[in-house]
Amino acid sequence: MKKIFLSLGFLFALGLQVATAQTWEDAYAVPNMLGDGGLLQPNSIDNNNFTIYNFQQHATKICENNSVIPRDRIGFHFDSLQTVQTGIDNSAGLTVPRYRNIQEYRFWGEKTFLDENISLDLIVPVYYSTDPSIDTFEQALNPTPLAGQFGDLAFGLKALVWEDAEQAYSAGVRVEAPTGPEFSVRGLNPAPGVDQNLLDLDAWYFTPWIGGQWTPGTNWFASAFVSYRLNSGPVLNRLNNGTDLNVRQATYLFADLAIGRWIVQREGQGGLTSLAPVLELHYTTTPTAASAVNSFDFGYQTGRVGKTDYLNITGGLNGTYNDVWQFGIGGALPMRTGSFAGLYDSDRTFSWALLANLNYYFR
Repeated sequence: MKKIFLSLGFLFALGLQVATAQTWEDAYAVPNMLGDGGLLQPNSIDNNNFTIYNFQQHATKICENNSVIPRDRIGFHFDSLQTVQTGIDNSAGLTVPRYRNIQEYRFWGEKTFLDENISLDLIVPVYYSTDPSIDTFEQALNPTPLAGQFGDLAFGLKALVWEDAEQAYSAGVRVEAPTGPEFSVRGLNPAPGVDQNLLDLDAWYFTPWIGGQWTPGTNWFASAFVSYRLNSGPVLNRLNNGTDLNVRQATYLFADLAIGRWIVQREGQGGLTSLAPVLELHYTTTPTAASAVNSFDFGYQTGRVGKTDYLNITGGLNGTYNDVWQFGIGGALPMRTGSFAGLYDSDRTFSWALLANLNYYFR
């Protein structure tokens, strides 16, 4: 961890020496990525083998509504994830997977410094997702309850390392604070003196990243990010018998690429000032897998999911209005169909997703 931050510090220092302040034309050139529906981490909880809950833990990916260029902006990102596996019901003697649709809302603020070579951003996430608190036995029989919730507050640092007329490179780090809910279950026959069984998500998350963008001609553009999501340590899993276990969470490696072509370019004019179809490819894998608790009483069951390899494709349209509003809309599809034991989706977390960006830039 120390070496990573020292390396980033070197890149930031280098960026201050070789990068010139971006012009509006540079920032205008390449739109923000749409992403692929964020990172869902299903925490699978098994209660005496009659109900399995997939408590969804959300994370904000570097590629979502992000640009290589530091910018002064406020923004919004929306995901609607369709057919997310939220659990498996075995209560009637039949194995019945349960699915629900989940929504993610993220609000952005980004401010540049030092001649627009560095920026700080703040991301406030709100989700309509799997209910993190199961309070009654009746709720426990239904592995699909949903609820609104506040997510992990994120903030980050971005530094422009190199920029010329046709390319730009930057590096940064994002930090996610444990402001989201813990997962808890009551009323499922815990041991005497045990009020609830829980998964206490009190870890911090750190994602160093590098990115680049290219405009090789007057019509085509491309951008890419590579990032690695680390965590500060294990989280607490309290079982029905009152035993507290430390659970290691997975680390994630992301590679994201976008390619697009402008079909409208009217910079400096009113109304629609640019429009471009875009195609994005997003790959996510787990270099370090999470540990599994081999228990049937609120046990952390990521061993069921196994190694995660997500490969998603996104298609959409990006544009600008009056040069200060940037918008994007598109859809994402998983390209892999891996599963564990034919029941648990391991290489996809949704069937398809609707995505949207909206940003206002201060010039």
